Amino acid sequence: MTALTDLIKHRPPMRLIDRFINGDSVETTAHCEVTITTDNLFYRDELGGLPAHVGVELMAQSIAAAAGYRNRGAGEDIKIGFLLGSRKYQCAIDRFPLGETYSIHVAEIHAESSGLSVFQCEIKHHETVVANAKINVFQPPDEAAFIEDTYE
Repeated sequence: MTALTDLIKHRPPMRLIDRFINGDSVETTAHCEVTITTDNLFYRDELGGLPAHVGVELMAQSIAAAAGYRNRGAGEDIKIGFLLGSRKYQCAIDRFPLGETYSIHVAEIHAESSGLSVFQCEIKHHETVVANAKINVFQPPDEAAFIEDTYE
Protein backbone atom coordinates (compact mmCIF):
# COMPACT_ATOMS: atom_id res chain seq x y z
CA MET A 1 0.00 0.00 0.00
CA THR A 2 1.31 3.46 -0.92
CA ALA A 3 1.62 5.95 1.95
CA LEU A 4 -0.43 9.14 1.71
CA THR A 5 2.65 11.21 2.62
CA ASP A 6 4.15 10.06 -0.69
CA LEU A 7 1.10 11.25 -2.65
CA ILE A 8 -0.31 14.44 -1.13
CA LYS A 9 1.15 17.53 0.47
CA HIS A 10 -1.53 17.72 3.18
CA ARG A 11 -0.22 17.00 6.67
CA PRO A 12 -2.10 16.66 9.96
CA PRO A 13 -4.20 18.32 11.11
CA MET A 14 -5.22 19.35 7.56
CA ARG A 15 -4.98 15.81 6.15
CA LEU A 16 -8.46 14.40 6.60
CA ILE A 17 -8.16 11.08 4.75
CA ASP A 18 -6.37 8.13 6.35
CA ARG A 19 -5.44 5.62 3.68
CA PHE A 20 -4.72 5.30 -0.03
CA ILE A 21 -6.11 1.90 -1.02
CA ASN A 22 -5.34 1.88 -4.75
CA GLY A 23 -5.31 3.94 -7.89
CA ASP A 24 -4.71 3.95 -11.62
CA SER A 25 -1.99 6.30 -12.84
CA VAL A 26 -3.23 6.22 -16.44
CA GLU A 27 -6.92 6.83 -15.74
CA THR A 28 -6.17 9.13 -12.76
CA THR A 29 -8.38 7.36 -10.26
CA ALA A 30 -8.06 6.66 -6.57
CA HIS A 31 -9.77 4.77 -3.78
CA CYS A 32 -9.06 6.22 -0.32
CA GLU A 33 -10.52 5.68 3.13
CA VAL A 34 -11.22 7.66 6.26
CA THR A 35 -12.29 6.50 9.69
CA ILE A 36 -13.99 9.27 11.64
CA THR A 37 -12.19 10.09 14.90
CA THR A 38 -12.28 12.91 17.41
CA ASP A 39 -8.80 13.90 16.13
CA ASN A 40 -10.27 15.08 12.84
CA LEU A 41 -10.00 18.86 12.54
CA PHE A 42 -13.71 19.13 11.64
CA TYR A 43 -15.04 16.74 14.30
CA ARG A 44 -17.91 18.31 16.25
CA ASP A 45 -19.00 16.92 19.63
CA GLU A 46 -22.54 18.22 19.14
CA LEU A 47 -22.84 16.20 15.93
CA GLY A 48 -20.94 13.15 17.11
CA GLY A 49 -19.01 13.30 13.85
CA LEU A 50 -18.17 15.49 10.88
CA PRO A 51 -20.67 17.83 9.21
CA ALA A 52 -21.94 16.50 5.88
CA HIS A 53 -20.31 19.31 3.87
CA VAL A 54 -16.82 18.06 4.88
CA GLY A 55 -17.41 15.31 2.31
CA VAL A 56 -16.32 17.78 -0.38
CA GLU A 57 -12.87 18.08 1.23
CA LEU A 58 -12.63 14.29 1.63
CA MET A 59 -13.22 14.07 -2.11
CA ALA A 60 -10.72 16.85 -2.86
CA GLN A 61 -7.97 15.18 -0.84
CA SER A 62 -8.67 11.88 -2.60
CA ILE A 63 -8.30 13.74 -5.91
CA ALA A 64 -4.93 15.01 -4.66
CA ALA A 65 -3.96 11.38 -3.94
CA ALA A 66 -5.02 10.32 -7.46
CA ALA A 67 -2.95 13.13 -8.99
CA GLY A 68 0.00 12.29 -6.74
CA TYR A 69 -0.22 8.64 -7.74
CA ARG A 70 -0.25 9.63 -11.42
CA ASN A 71 2.72 11.98 -10.96
CA ARG A 72 4.73 9.40 -9.01
CA GLY A 73 3.98 6.83 -11.73
CA ALA A 74 5.43 9.25 -14.30
CA GLY A 75 8.55 9.77 -12.17
CA GLU A 76 7.51 13.31 -11.22
CA ASP A 77 7.18 15.06 -7.88
CA ILE A 78 3.77 15.54 -6.31
CA LYS A 79 2.28 18.96 -6.98
CA ILE A 80 -0.15 21.28 -5.31
CA GLY A 81 -3.66 21.51 -6.62
CA PHE A 82 -6.57 23.82 -5.98
CA LEU A 83 -10.20 22.95 -5.35
CA LEU A 84 -12.16 25.32 -7.58
CA GLY A 85 -15.63 24.13 -6.71
CA SER A 86 -18.15 21.34 -6.79
CA ARG A 87 -21.18 20.68 -8.88
CA LYS A 88 -24.21 18.90 -7.57
CA TYR A 89 -22.78 17.79 -4.21
CA GLN A 90 -25.40 15.50 -2.79
CA CYS A 91 -25.12 13.89 0.60
CA ALA A 92 -27.71 11.40 1.82
CA ILE A 93 -26.57 11.68 5.45
CA ASP A 94 -26.54 14.69 7.76
CA ARG A 95 -23.12 13.82 9.25
CA PHE A 96 -20.24 11.37 9.07
CA PRO A 97 -20.58 9.65 12.49
CA LEU A 98 -17.73 8.90 14.89
CA GLY A 99 -16.13 5.49 14.43
CA GLU A 100 -17.48 4.83 10.94
CA THR A 101 -15.22 4.13 7.96
CA TYR A 102 -15.94 5.56 4.52
CA SER A 103 -14.49 4.74 1.10
CA ILE A 104 -13.86 7.66 -1.23
CA HIS A 105 -13.68 6.93 -4.97
CA VAL A 106 -12.56 9.56 -7.49
CA ALA A 107 -12.09 9.36 -11.26
CA GLU A 108 -10.96 12.06 -13.66
CA ILE A 109 -13.62 12.55 -16.34
CA HIS A 110 -12.22 15.63 -18.09
CA ALA A 111 -8.73 17.14 -18.27
CA GLU A 112 -7.31 20.14 -20.10
CA SER A 113 -3.68 20.93 -20.84
CA SER A 114 -4.10 24.13 -18.79
CA GLY A 115 -4.31 22.03 -15.63
CA LEU A 116 -8.09 22.21 -15.21
CA SER A 117 -9.79 18.88 -14.48
CA VAL A 118 -13.17 17.52 -13.46
CA PHE A 119 -13.52 14.43 -11.26
CA GLN A 120 -16.54 12.26 -10.60
CA CYS A 121 -16.49 11.46 -6.88
CA GLU A 122 -18.45 9.34 -4.46
CA ILE A 123 -18.24 8.41 -0.82
CA LYS A 124 -19.47 4.98 0.23
CA HIS A 125 -20.37 3.57 3.62
CA HIS A 126 -19.98 -0.15 3.20
CA GLU A 127 -21.34 -0.49 -0.36
CA THR A 128 -23.92 2.29 -0.15
CA VAL A 129 -23.15 5.62 -1.84
CA VAL A 130 -23.78 8.33 0.75
CA ALA A 131 -22.36 11.32 -1.14
CA ASN A 132 -21.42 12.21 -4.70
CA ALA A 133 -20.33 15.21 -6.73
CA LYS A 134 -18.37 16.45 -9.67
CA ILE A 135 -15.35 18.36 -8.37
CA ASN A 136 -13.47 20.98 -10.41
CA VAL A 137 -9.75 21.30 -9.67
CA PHE A 138 -6.73 23.13 -11.02
CA GLN A 139 -3.16 21.84 -10.94
CA PRO A 140 -0.81 24.44 -12.44
CA PRO A 141 1.67 22.97 -14.93
CA ASP A 142 4.48 25.03 -13.36
CA GLU A 143 3.81 25.16 -9.62
CA ALA A 144 6.69 27.50 -8.72
CA ALA A 145 5.86 30.03 -11.45
CA PHE A 146 2.17 29.98 -10.50
CA ILE A 147 2.91 30.67 -6.83
CA GLU A 148 5.41 33.40 -7.72
CA ASP A 149 2.90 35.10 -10.05
CA THR A 150 0.12 34.79 -7.47
CA TYR A 151 2.01 36.43 -4.63
CA GLU A 152 3.85 39.23 -6.42
